[in-house]
Amino acid sequence: MTQLRTLLLAIGALLAVLVPAAAAQGATVLSTEQAPTRVAAWSGTVMWSQLDTATGRYRLVKSVNAGPPTPVAVPERSGGPFDIDLGTNRSGSTYAVYTRDGDIYRLSVASAVETKITKLSSPTLAERDPTIQRGEIAFIRRDGGFDQLRIGNTTSGSTGSRFLVKKRTILNAELGITHIAYVEKSGNTRSVHVRNISTGRDGVVYHATSGALNAAGITKPAYDAVLNGFMWARTNLGSGTGNRFVRYKLSGSKLTFAQGTPRYNSTSWAGDQLGAATASSLDGSESPGACSDAGINYCQVTVTGPLSFTLGP
Repeated sequence: MTQLRTLLLAIGALLAVLVPAAAAQGATVLSTEQAPTRVAAWSGTVMWSQLDTATGRYRLVKSVNAGPPTPVAVPERSGGPFDIDLGTNRSGSTYAVYTRDGDIYRLSVASAVETKITKLSSPTLAERDPTIQRGEIAFIRRDGGFDQLRIGNTTSGSTGSRFLVKKRTILNAELGITHIAYVEKSGNTRSVHVRNISTGRDGVVYHATSGALNAAGITKPAYDAVLNGFMWARTNLGSGTGNRFVRYKLSGSKLTFAQGTPRYNSTSWAGDQLGAATASSLDGSESPGACSDAGINYCQVTVTGPLSFTLGP
């Protein structure tokens, strides 16, 4: 760990006790984990990965309406937690998508039936970070030093995926009904783009830049069907300012803000009553040593409860 990172951690630890209590009011801890993980949520269902210490691989679990986690009967994943996303199929049932060994898989949450999506998986290139909504699946494919954001479906008439956008580094993406949000990393800046899938109109709606004693992060956006917009968390390890849940409403292009913390490494949206599903770590990273410090385990999966989007940026 670099001296700067150590200093940021020390500052962050000191300021964590000063974070307004509103950030934790109503929060429910679903699980305490042995390694950083990622969360996905949709309409009361939250799913995440748990490290299997016996195998070094990750198993998938789910919680429904803030209940205790239960195992999901799919093969474990190596190389890190599941890059999971939750949404719906064409009929509105809750489905998950993720990758394993570079291929895309789709899972019916109700039946636990898993399907490899061969129509979208390249035979020679690896896909990652898929996202599903209304049966459409978008994903990121690395090709020739660039990340391609692509979209497709698995209907009988499908001919595979089509290209949406190419950037040097796309960290993740989230599919809505008419738009897709994705996070681009360029230098010290992370930017949230929102793109109209039909017209191709693409604009940056939010960005966060690291510098001096601030390490800024943006979690993967989540689609909120009731809002018809996207939500993500902005984290700032260092000064302790600007840690926010950010909500972007497509109608009117409006941003609103709620209290967050610098420890989130993954967030999603579970619904107005459960609020945000979050995965945290000591410094908001997914590094192997980012769970424990001074006998305290910071790797937790929670739901925040209802959030009040009334703060300034």
